[in-house]
Amino acid sequence: MINATTHIPTKAGVHADLSSTTILIVSLYYWPEPAGSAPPVQQMAECLAQLGVKVSVLTARPAYPEMRVYANYRDNSRDQEEHQAVAITRIPVASYQPGGGLMTRLNTELNFAVRAWWKLLRMPRPACLVLVSPSILTVAAGVLGSPRSARRIAIIHDIQSGLAKSLKMTHLPGITTLMGWFERHTLNRMQRIVTLSQAMADAILSLGVTPPISIIPPTVDDRLIRPLPERPGVFTLLYSGNIGRKQGLAQLVDLAERLRHRQLDVAIIIRGDGNYRDELQQQVMNRGLGNIRLEPLRPAAQLSEGLADGHIHLVPQNPVGAAFAVPSKIYSIMAAGRPFICTADAGSSLDTLREASDAFVICPPNQPDRFADTLECLINDPNERSRLGRNGRAYVEQHAGKSACSRAYQAVLFDY
Repeated sequence: MINATTHIPTKAGVHADLSSTTILIVSLYYWPEPAGSAPPVQQMAECLAQLGVKVSVLTARPAYPEMRVYANYRDNSRDQEEHQAVAITRIPVASYQPGGGLMTRLNTELNFAVRAWWKLLRMPRPACLVLVSPSILTVAAGVLGSPRSARRIAIIHDIQSGLAKSLKMTHLPGITTLMGWFERHTLNRMQRIVTLSQAMADAILSLGVTPPISIIPPTVDDRLIRPLPERPGVFTLLYSGNIGRKQGLAQLVDLAERLRHRQLDVAIIIRGDGNYRDELQQQVMNRGLGNIRLEPLRPAAQLSEGLADGHIHLVPQNPVGAAFAVPSKIYSIMAAGRPFICTADAGSSLDTLREASDAFVICPPNQPDRFADTLECLINDPNERSRLGRNGRAYVEQHAGKSACSRAYQAVLFDY
């Protein structure tokens, strides 16, 4: 039940009535999309709504990660709906093309941004506009579609110029330089920026961005996701999420080959979809790996059960893009009380999180023998798996759960 009036202390010690506060979140991705930036944006919106804030979301018709609009959203019957006290307006975006590269992605993002800008010009003016990147074009649409007096906050989940450059997503000369200039120009029109890690904050500052930056991890529903006992049967290693190039998933194919050579009785499950799925499946088939299989994501209602399927979770990363994006899935894994192994460099943002949480293990990227060694040690140590899982759950409750992130977003949005 949402209270009609909720009060919080302001800087001056005066209490603000949030029932009269309106917040509009503009995000290309949102519920019911099960992966990527959609779940943490959903949790942020619902946390604010539970405070009594009038929250609305402007988004696209859901398509991620398959990049095909869901069948029950292809007409206009659900372009206006409400979910968990959040009013949702959806925009049809016609340019989805599965398997495309950077320019295809930019085309989709530009399509959404133009339509969002046009919609914003005709919508009631909210007290606060929260603009989510990806994509930076969405943030620009919010700048162009709102008055200069509006309070604008950007939530940065990906630094797209850095990702494009580090992952060599384009060979067009100067395109990443132009993207960096555009990010700087756009983000300097925010009142505040929120991002996911200190490394991402440093990367944003290096662009020449001047508004204050807050670090808030992706919000995870730690009431919905609960720790469950390990499953009996075959020992399972689980990856769940987007199947894209920045995830470094080829490392799991190399890992599966090493585990087969060691004759370890384990199964690797990769759950999800994305533009790298077909290529990954072909690699598995070419090597004749029977210990690895690809599956679709589990429904959101089965999230705890799905996460519990993995005795150990796997979080491979392409190290060259690690400073420009943080895998939000790791907070869900920790909420489920499961340990995971992440391929990350020493001193990286993920290594810093490992030190703070003591909830997972890292090993160097693209070293399959080290990956297999690290994994074999953890397979043979159930007490260590249990300890890491407990630490992860405690860390999420303190820093990334709904209550913790609700307090953090209150401080950012209402300046107290």
